[in-house]
Amino acid sequence: MTNQNLLYLSLILGIITLFGLIYTLWQIRALSMLKKTFFAGHTGQDLENVILQLSQKLSANKEELLILHNHLSQLKDEFQFAVQKIGVVRFNPFADGGGNFSFTMALLDGLNNGVIITSMHGREQNRIYSKQIIKGKSDLQLTEEEEKAILVANNKFQK
Repeated sequence: MTNQNLLYLSLILGIITLFGLIYTLWQIRALSMLKKTFFAGHTGQDLENVILQLSQKLSANKEELLILHNHLSQLKDEFQFAVQKIGVVRFNPFADGGGNFSFTMALLDGLNNGVIITSMHGREQNRIYSKQIIKGKSDLQLTEEEEKAILVANNKFQK
């Protein structure tokens, strides 16, 4: 190798070393900025306490979520027996006059158990009937309007 080749080789290695030094200084500065951002005023012990507290809060939240889930399931079970579906059908039972002052109303729970109340309004009198409904059916004969009220309560009535 000649002196000129050694000089070029030394110059190239010097330039590479200079770029490596600049890159190392830039990485040190970036790491310093990260430390200031994430660990400002905290020691390793402080961060360990923060992580421990977050872990405890997470465990407490999981327990509360489980309790709420159980309460929700219990409410869903109990709510099955509350009136959830209402269907009302107005009609005129008498062809000789009057209007749609008569009605039948279905009051059903989540299991389709409940009652049908029918009010038949005439000129001289008003009659009210009730029929027990079990699983959407009655042991008594249902009128067309009463069957329609059950369908309306279950949102299955098509016009």
